[in-house]
Amino acid sequence: MTKSSSIKRLKAGRIECIVTFAKEDVESAERKALETLSQNIQVAGFRKGKVPANMVREKINPEHLLEETIHELLPNAFASLTKEHDIKPIVRPRVSAESRDPLTVKITFVEKPEVTVKAKKIKVEKREKTVDEKDVEKMIDYILEKHKETQAVDRPAQEGDRITMDFHGEMDGKEVEGTRTKGHQVEIGSKTLIPGFEENLKELKKGDSKSFTVTFPEKYHAEQLQGKPVTFHVAVTEVESVKRPELTDAFVQKELRAENAAALRAQIRETMKAEEEQIERGRRERALFDAIADATNVDIAPELLDEEVKSMVEEFAKQLERQGLSLDQYLTHAKLTPETFIEDMKRQSEKRMKTRLGVESLVLSEKIEVTPEQTEAAIRGIADRAPEADRLQIFSAYAEGSNAREQLIWQQKVEELIARLLKE
Repeated sequence: MTKSSSIKRLKAGRIECIVTFAKEDVESAERKALETLSQNIQVAGFRKGKVPANMVREKINPEHLLEETIHELLPNAFASLTKEHDIKPIVRPRVSAESRDPLTVKITFVEKPEVTVKAKKIKVEKREKTVDEKDVEKMIDYILEKHKETQAVDRPAQEGDRITMDFHGEMDGKEVEGTRTKGHQVEIGSKTLIPGFEENLKELKKGDSKSFTVTFPEKYHAEQLQGKPVTFHVAVTEVESVKRPELTDAFVQKELRAENAAALRAQIRETMKAEEEQIERGRRERALFDAIADATNVDIAPELLDEEVKSMVEEFAKQLERQGLSLDQYLTHAKLTPETFIEDMKRQSEKRMKTRLGVESLVLSEKIEVTPEQTEAAIRGIADRAPEADRLQIFSAYAEGSNAREQLIWQQKVEELIARLLKE
């Protein structure tokens, strides 16, 4: 297949091969290339694909013919080189033409790079989580608020009452856009409306109307209203008294199905602690992967980084698509140039690769293994959580030798590594 070849091992797992093809092989590949290219050539009097080779040659760009000829030669060249020199490429080789006569190409393979991880540098502190009793009280207040009872009253509104009203605001004699609303409810004293508004609702009864002026805060979210006086016209449609339940054992047993008030507090405290610990576990995992990336020393080939960037950009574009956005729309909205975006993706890709390669190295050095029984148990767990009609399909998808099973085994190994490094 080749007249001659030379090989040079470079840094970052790159292997550069210079290959000169034998004349007869080039001629054979060129004939096949002309046949392929003829499928897109139309010449009067000839059917597609039946145009003579000399006429096809006249019609096409010589560069296209060279590219297609090289394309025909590459599969055998790849197979021969990888077998002869025991090359294990992890991305598609890069190819460039060096000379035409004799036809010589440079093929750059990229193998998995050498990775070293300074395991002693990987340290993640554990923050002990405690539940603040103030947070427990806030949750109890929230629960009691959700169980409030209201009753319509025929008397002037007072602090703590709920008012239902229609209103709109005017400034300089014109209605302020966005201030007209119907059936709005507010509890007097809740401080949910701008300062002074709720105070003006006191003493109003169902059917009453009132106009009053309040000044918006200087730091109000709508700039056009900041520090401005606005006159509101209010019509009250309902006044209700509000009764918040007491935290008694009887209330807890009836409404919340807890043994008593003390048991409810303990349950809330336990739930909050579990949530805090879950948040802390997530933080420690993220910190661990950052630490692994920092402790990993690896020279990443530009070809490998390019593939990772391409993969990340495609993933990101798909995420945007699910949100109804294109990548161009995102860049415009985020005020990013394509160049800035790609540079950021390169930084993220390099970190992601260092993390992944570091994790792989640690899994090997820690000699982490997963037993078939552990994997089977995990598969059963996945199946048990799925609808019964899908379970057979799940067991089939995770059959011995399947990609899904291999990914699950790897995931289990990584989880074991995380547990060891976090000392859980």
